Amino acid sequence: MPPSVTTGPLRAVRPLRLLVRTLTIVATLLPVWWLVARRLLWAALRASPARLSPLDERAAQRLREACERLGVIFVKLGQLLGVRADFLPPPYVVQLARLQDSVTPVPFRVVKPALEREFGMPLHLAFEAFEETPLATASIGQVHRARYAGREVVVKFLRPDTRELLALDLRVLRFWARLGRRIDPRRQWDLIDDILDAIEAGFFEEADFAAEREHAERLREQLAGIPGVYVPYTVPARCTPNVLTLEFCSGVRIANVEQIRAWGLDGDALLNRLVELYARMMLLDGYYHADPHPGNFLVQPDGTLVLLDFGLVRELSEPTRRTLYTAARAALSGDIGRVVECLYASGMLPPDAPRAEAERFVVSFARLSVAFNQDTRGRVTALEDLLRGYPNLKFVIPPDLLYAFRLVQMLEGVASNFRPGWNVVADGRQGLAAAFTAFLLDGPPDGSASPFDRFVDTLRLGFGTAARTLVDRLGILVRVLAR
Repeated sequence: MPPSVTTGPLRAVRPLRLLVRTLTIVATLLPVWWLVARRLLWAALRASPARLSPLDERAAQRLREACERLGVIFVKLGQLLGVRADFLPPPYVVQLARLQDSVTPVPFRVVKPALEREFGMPLHLAFEAFEETPLATASIGQVHRARYAGREVVVKFLRPDTRELLALDLRVLRFWARLGRRIDPRRQWDLIDDILDAIEAGFFEEADFAAEREHAERLREQLAGIPGVYVPYTVPARCTPNVLTLEFCSGVRIANVEQIRAWGLDGDALLNRLVELYARMMLLDGYYHADPHPGNFLVQPDGTLVLLDFGLVRELSEPTRRTLYTAARAALSGDIGRVVECLYASGMLPPDAPRAEAERFVVSFARLSVAFNQDTRGRVTALEDLLRGYPNLKFVIPPDLLYAFRLVQMLEGVASNFRPGWNVVADGRQGLAAAFTAFLLDGPPDGSASPFDRFVDTLRLGFGTAARTLVDRLGILVRVLAR
């Protein structure tokens, strides 16, 4: 483990290492491809589940093991796939879910000298006790339990050689993208380059544990007043750019549905609290935890939700939050013109979009049937049909809201462990409504809304039949655009 963080571009990689790494990736994934191909062949031949199930189990295990062996980028990909319990067959979800915090650990004989270099002292002097077996392992970090100043803590550090391996894999994948572009020069290869650039930038952000400590402390202060939500404190004396030491919190991962139900906790109430938490972070403070995968939430026996891993945090600008606030008030009061102005101001509609057509769309959108007894798929389909009727309106996701839209999919992935098909719009409505109430009552004023006006808006949202559908309709629009 290097003693300091390098924040510049990743180093160049020699061609021979590039070739060896390419061959390693192909050889590691080949057994997985073979098992999947066999499974698809037997499925095409209408084989019985008794024959298909063992193939799924073996392929899922091989895929998880391959991701672990190949390192950070492939572990990240496996983590993204593993949260979609409504997308992959159960064996794959079970195996890939282990990549959230159960990647093959770095041996303690490597960990000990690396940490001693970080702290500049023997490990037994840095901590009163330090467990050799890791508590959790992930794509770039590993976590051990320890005791410092009489308190139980966890020590998270950057896994050795992570930067070098990332540099190598980025070169390999970019080489494949360039080769693909020569064979089939379509825009998809440019998108792959954009994704790889985002991975590289995101890695440096997640690998800066000094910044993560600042995120944790700010979120702990910001969320202190929300019941049922907890952020662990940090231990600055045992933090470095490569090491983060925090309070140890007990509990089970939010994906451990069996234990949560055994404690007698209401799963729907827990998920609504999660939705409210994220909506409040984004709307009220504009500063939010942007990596809501199952490994980053613990649930305690009393139902308290504990946030973990603060390497990825995003911020909504004040103008964006002010625009969202104005749009919500305008929608509640039926001010169509102002709603349209907010669509332009937020960047969801480009400046050259025809205003008259935008106004007609908003009117149609306001009248759209979103009866509470209609399933969400039907509501989404109705909105998609409506959008097709306005071909000149090209809705886009502004950069400031990109992660906010991505969160919709990630939260639904977390919730799918409790109920496949759960979605923010229909099933998280109570959490959204609670956040909107706080937003309208305490959110940033638009210059003309007095405290009394904001209180009236809150009553409308809580008691008005038409107003109660506001959150539902806006949520459907977010869901469709997030696709």
